[in-house]
Formats: sequence, C-alpha cells, structure tokens
Amino acid sequence: MDSPFRTAPPAKIQQRAIRAAAWLSALLWLALLAPAHAQTLPDWQHLRINDFAGLLTPEDARTVDAALSTLRDQAGIEGTVVTLADRARYGGTDGLEPFATRLFNHWGVGDAARSDGFMVLVLAGDREARIELGRGYENDADILAQEIMRNTMLPAFRDGRMSQGIRDGTLAVIELIARPVAAGQPVGAPERGLMDRIIPFLFGGAWLLILGAIARQAWRRNRCPQCGRRGLETQVAPLETPLPEGGYMVSHDNVTRRCPACGWSDSRRRLRPQTVWYGPTGMVLRSEPTPGYRASRGASGFGGGSSRGGGASGRW
Repeated sequence: MDSPFRTAPPAKIQQRAIRAAAWLSALLWLALLAPAHAQTLPDWQHLRINDFAGLLTPEDARTVDAALSTLRDQAGIEGTVVTLADRARYGGTDGLEPFATRLFNHWGVGDAARSDGFMVLVLAGDREARIELGRGYENDADILAQEIMRNTMLPAFRDGRMSQGIRDGTLAVIELIARPVAAGQPVGAPERGLMDRIIPFLFGGAWLLILGAIARQAWRRNRCPQCGRRGLETQVAPLETPLPEGGYMVSHDNVTRRCPACGWSDSRRRLRPQTVWYGPTGMVLRSEPTPGYRASRGASGFGGGSSRGGGASGRW
C-alpha cells in the first residue's frame, strides 16, 4: 500500500535548497550594501569650494569663493560648490537626486535651525548637475532653481564652458534665491524669458562688487619685503606625497607669495583640514582629519543643516 505522505524526489529537494541558499545570499548582500552609501561619501576639504574634478579656473574659483564668503558673512547662509568625476565611486548608483541629498545631509550644509544652505553639485563624467536646497526653502525656490539650471548652467556645460557655468549658476543662486530668503522676501519664479534679461544686469553688478572686494583685499596685502610695493600674488597648490603602493597623499598645500615687481618670492607649507589618499588613477580612496590641524573659528565645519530633496537637476 502506498504511503499517504509522499516524499519529494532528491533532485527537487536539492533544487529547493539551492533556491533557499540563493535567497539567503541575496538578503545578506542587501544588508551589507545598505550602509555603503554613507561609508563611501567624500568628505569636504573646504567649506565653500571642493573642486575634486578640477573644473573651475583659478579666476572663477576666486570669484565664487569671494561671493560665498560674503554671503555667509552678511546673511549667515552657507553655500558650497562640489565637483566630482562621477557618483558611482561614492555609492551613488541609485541616482543623482538621492546622491545629492545624501551628500548634502552628510556634510550638514546650512544652519541647523533654518536649514537654508545650498549645494551646487557637478558630476563631470556623468554629465549631470544638481542645485540642492536645504529644507528651509519653499517650493517656489525649486522652480527658480530649475530656471537657473536650464537657462544659465546647462547651456554653458553643453558648450564646454564648465567653469563659467558653475560660476554663473552659483552667483544666480546667491542673488536670486539665497539673499531674498535671508531678507525675508518671497522667492518667486520669473516669467519665461525674464531670466535671460535679468542675468546680464545681475552678473554685471555682482562682478563689480566681487572684483572690487578682490581689489581691496589685494591692495591691503603686506608690502613686498624686498622692494616695498603692494600687490603680492599668492598661489596655492596641493603637495602630493607619493605612496609606496602607488598613488599619492595630500595633507598640505604649498602657499607661494610672489612680488611681480621685483620677483621676490616666499613659499611655506600649510596644513589642510582633511588628508586625502588617491589611488594610481587619481581616484579618492579615503580621507581623514589631518592630525595637528586647528581650524579657525567659524570654519570648523558646516552648521548641521539638512535637505528634503528640494532643488533642481540637469543633464547635458
């Protein structure tokens, strides 16, 4: 008599065991990958500009840095510019918008109470850009950010004018979004085509103010110890220390002051807040706080702000 309880053939039992093992392995991989995003995000080196991809010209970098510094001093709003080669190496395979929000919150851009910071992020290899806004901005700011992205940044990027696009886009965010919010004024999206008429006048005035500030700073610099004239030029370059296994490490900057009148020059090493290790291909391997570095008051870090994912994205 046949037993009422049938036993599955050995082959089917083996297949079920294989499937169960595969499911378990997949779950384990998901558990391991879940925190990977936070572990691979890059650390900031400077509060205002982190040009890891090397897209900004020295002139545009100085302009953007001066504008962001003035914004923080006058309005208390933190803005930062970040360029990366791509997002995949930093755990950004889930898309541009989640990656930008995660990086923004990881750094804590903006005041913790107001959350009024912003980040201009450009991914050169991915041909993507993002204006990420803190959660303190209203939805109208997202619309205006999209206008800036579409009419100012993307046309420059498509023409290969990467530095100009970053510069003009950042200045537009400062003047059209950040400053009105700081003054308690509503942010509204301009009429279609109005941005094209505003930008030339806006940047003309902004350039005059920024260039004036740079000129004043240059005039107030120390006189040349050799000839006594003003106007010493300062150049900052990272010091690359080769690693035995290939690649290099950067923990210091080489700061050189030079007098264009008589040729006098002086160089010194300056600690960076973060020490960064690079692989043989230039890829960032890791970064850690530099031992012995003491940041000046007000420059020790961001204010702890956060983003809800507001802002605007662009691809070219």
